Amino acid sequence: EYMGEGRVSNMEFDQNLYSRQVGSLGVEAMGKLIKLRVFLHGLRGLGVEAAKNLILAGPKSVTLHDDELVTASDLSSNFYVTEADIGSRSRAAASVTQLKELNPYVHVDVATGEITTDLLKNFDVVVFTDNYNIAKLQEFNQFCRTQEKAIGFVLAGILGLYGFTFVDYGPGHTIFDATGEELKNSIVSSISNDEAGIVVVHGDKRHNFVEGDYVTFREVQGMTEINDKVMKVTKFISPFSFAVEDTRSFGAYTREGIVEQVKVPYQLPFNSLEHSLTRPYTKGKGEGLDTPDLEKWGRSDLLHVVYAGLVEFVRDHGRLPRLLNNEDADDLVARVKAVNDRNKSGNMEIEDVIRLDEIDEAVIRKIALYAQTQLTPHASFWGGIVAQEVVKFIGKFTPLRQWLHYDTLELLPEQQAVASAGDIPASRYHDLVAIFGPDFQQRLASQKVFLVGAGALGCEFIKMFALLGLATTENGRLIVTDDDNIEISNLNRQFLFRKENVGHSKAAVACSVGSRMNPQLRADALKTRVSPETEETFNDDFWESLSFVVNAVDNVQARLHVDARCVFYHKHLFESGTLGTKCNSQVVIPKETQSYGDSQDPPEESIPLCTLKNFPYQIEHTIQWARDYFEGIFGEGPNESNKFIANPQAYLTKLKKELRDKPAMVRARLDLILKLVTHFEVPSIENCIELARLVFQDIFGDQIASLLHNFPPDYRTESGAPFWSGPKRQPEAIEFNPEDPVHVDFIWSTANILAYAFRLPKLDDRERIKAVAAKVKVTPFQPKKVKISTDPNDRNEDAGGDEDEREIQILEQNLLSKKVDPSRSMNTFEFEKDDDSNYHIDFITACANLRARNYKIAEAPRLKVKLIAGKIIPALATTTAMVVGAVGFEILKLIGGKAHTVYRNSFMNLALPLWLFTEPLPPIQTKDKDYDPILMGPVKAIPPKWTTWDRILVKGPLTLQQLFDHFQNCLLYTSPSPRDS
Repeated sequence: EYMGEGRVSNMEFDQNLYSRQVGSLGVEAMGKLIKLRVFLHGLRGLGVEAAKNLILAGPKSVTLHDDELVTASDLSSNFYVTEADIGSRSRAAASVTQLKELNPYVHVDVATGEITTDLLKNFDVVVFTDNYNIAKLQEFNQFCRTQEKAIGFVLAGILGLYGFTFVDYGPGHTIFDATGEELKNSIVSSISNDEAGIVVVHGDKRHNFVEGDYVTFREVQGMTEINDKVMKVTKFISPFSFAVEDTRSFGAYTREGIVEQVKVPYQLPFNSLEHSLTRPYTKGKGEGLDTPDLEKWGRSDLLHVVYAGLVEFVRDHGRLPRLLNNEDADDLVARVKAVNDRNKSGNMEIEDVIRLDEIDEAVIRKIALYAQTQLTPHASFWGGIVAQEVVKFIGKFTPLRQWLHYDTLELLPEQQAVASAGDIPASRYHDLVAIFGPDFQQRLASQKVFLVGAGALGCEFIKMFALLGLATTENGRLIVTDDDNIEISNLNRQFLFRKENVGHSKAAVACSVGSRMNPQLRADALKTRVSPETEETFNDDFWESLSFVVNAVDNVQARLHVDARCVFYHKHLFESGTLGTKCNSQVVIPKETQSYGDSQDPPEESIPLCTLKNFPYQIEHTIQWARDYFEGIFGEGPNESNKFIANPQAYLTKLKKELRDKPAMVRARLDLILKLVTHFEVPSIENCIELARLVFQDIFGDQIASLLHNFPPDYRTESGAPFWSGPKRQPEAIEFNPEDPVHVDFIWSTANILAYAFRLPKLDDRERIKAVAAKVKVTPFQPKKVKISTDPNDRNEDAGGDEDEREIQILEQNLLSKKVDPSRSMNTFEFEKDDDSNYHIDFITACANLRARNYKIAEAPRLKVKLIAGKIIPALATTTAMVVGAVGFEILKLIGGKAHTVYRNSFMNLALPLWLFTEPLPPIQTKDKDYDPILMGPVKAIPPKWTTWDRILVKGPLTLQQLFDHFQNCLLYTSPSPRDS
């Protein structure tokens, strides 16, 4: 096993570096990925994009192969080659150094010379990009398929504005998770004894199961035979009921139970490249090839036949069609027609053969004329797809079956921009000028663009803008703002950053690296948040000067603010976002489309307060409870204690005044401060361990005992039903056990966080911690009647009474008796999920799992707790690259002056996989209503057809009457309207 210098063992992975990726892939898949060996041939734009995304993902090794020397046109899509490399170094040699820097855990090397099967047998997946030697490709593909353990085979290419990908993972590829979606679960209310057992779930949540899902049951009483049995959902009946297989042989259901989805591995067969070239349709997939843009229905079939004709062209000529060469274009048209004629004259009983009634020669000619070119948006789009398909070899997500063809030929100008290849100067913009012409390139160079965000999306945009030559003249400018600094977890997908950049400004580092990719780039980095508070910086003159705006942030409020500014100033906005394998992009065109703010995602479901406090039934509930408890004891605790120490009497007076109607909150606050101040008087690590043990007793013992005292196990509701049923799980108090690792984890993490607050050194001697904790004396539980809310709609956290008032007086007396030097203070801090040395996630993990034990809920590993408690959004470099490429298509349409009907929004999911491009929706208009259900009557829209883009401009000076007349004139006009004039 290769263990290169500075590498670590591939048997484990860096959870901080890969945390966002693991949020999408999961730990099991990540464990398989770090063992994957990949061979990648071809390092033009597509190849280097795929290599970059793969290396960021973290396989065991990536071996690069491309012996071709760097050319000037490579600089338009390969972001790791320089002008100094032209004609002197191979693409692989010129790219490998910077590719190695992307991830120290991945062994990256270069293979040279002829590709042989002896070379390929050393890898798990082989990738060929921009290779059209069909005989060799079919030979390699057949070799991969016939190995004892099939080697994954991925083929992809970009031919100007057309690209394709082919995947073959052998005769029987196993998938253990087809979608990557979270497992669904519900609480069972009843199960019938029928040939098709009817399962009814509790009415608090829809089950969301569909026909074909597999589920398992646990904790079912009565029908115990069904527990731990995997059953297939045979029918969706309603949002709260579904049918499973035969349950007649089981006992009668009495009560309780949880039904949870399970993912059953299955095998998927793939056809060979030779077979798929003539018969591309895949059985079981549905009809035909994927069609990403439904307005181009049938285009994928045509593109596949074009590809079949093109590989025959390369077979006979030994090269691709020459740039802007009409003779070669005619040749390709003839070959494509011949392929289609062969298909139509073959055995008509074979259904998976493409037989076209008509052939669009214009499409073929456009592909032929520009086949030798590559642009960075297309490389980004296809590079994301290819890398994700490679990752899928580990069995996570559904692979492409088996072809994807897509073109953006609508980007081309109406007339050919350059007459012949000889008219194009050799430069980094060679391919761009060949397709769009020199005037287009000059327009790109003079754009003034505002990029909001320099994270994962922002890094990809800066790379794309640098390679396109955007903002590279005196009049051009790229303004990038991001108020964040670089963190370790960013390095997995924000590829412009390196470990030495951690702690530095994202915008500054990203712009600096972008300028190295293209020294002509004129980029300004800001560290200013775009918000209503910064309108002095981003003022009228700033917004008016912009050509267009690109949003690259995950903060919804920031996106809405930028969108509102773009609407106000009538600026084009390009929106995009990602969530694991899912992504979307939106084009906002002044007066022609909806804005980002016209539609919003539904709000996240919140957990009812009573569920969090007393009746959790899912691990997510206990994790949120632990996160909230952390904020209370470690966030507010030291802060409030410092205020008390500085001036005890003034603090107490102010607290009681501010919370005068919430005595229970005052009592809880003072109780916490008393515990902290008592142990801070003479701070020691033993004091910290003692307090940690007392906290353990309180939250996992006494609070649970109090709940059971108020609601005993046999307690019944007013209707006579058992109280502890359905989503209310009967808890059990936990006795501290120093031999239980999770118990010790809680004491260890709590004591060390307290040690930091008390300005003490940390203690990792777990044996000492166990010994001290075991000797701590705890006060026996004293039962009391307290008011406990069981109403999920109750938002009142305070349930105080006379008992609280008496306790507050005692707490005040005890606090005022404490003698702490006012000049001393505790360390204060905020929750930080990505620093493993601070014990924060360790505390929340132990706390959440112990509370889960209280309620007999399955515990969660540390990484899952970190993802949920830290609200970590799953993110993948592959998805980011793909969606930025899709946005790049739309930016080129803007520069080219295309009509709004040509623009496309995108919705994509690499897990399924799914690609969908749609025309943007028109602006929402106000319209008359015959009946409005809220106003309970007709509504007249004044003015009619008003949109968010419309505005009334007032040019003074005007008298009040003139202003009134102007408004009346604008509002009552129908067409034409003086609005915005």
